[in-house]
Amino acid sequence: MREMRCIIFEDGELVKALMAYRRRSGKPLPSGQISGLEIEKKPEVIVRMSITSDAGETVVVPSSGAELAAAMIAYCIDTRVPVPASSNKSITTIDGHIALKIMLS
Repeated sequence: MREMRCIIFEDGELVKALMAYRRRSGKPLPSGQISGLEIEKKPEVIVRMSITSDAGETVVVPSSGAELAAAMIAYCIDTRVPVPASSNKSITTIDGHIALKIMLS
């Protein structure tokens, strides 16, 4: 028997997670306001943040795979949500939101 947990991120939490991760990894987001968030589900989960500068130019910043998972796991650790180190983790979507799926054995 195995146990599965899903931690569903609201859009605001996902944005905070990605901003903090990119800042820590030395790849901060371009300056400006986040003007959109798009989630694509195929073939893998991709999050695209649209950032509009003060000059009105829009830049789209994609995140997926290991970067997206690392950002979500780091956010969980920062907010004291337990994430077992030895578990299998994957990214999925649930009801239009990004979720961190954790499989415990």
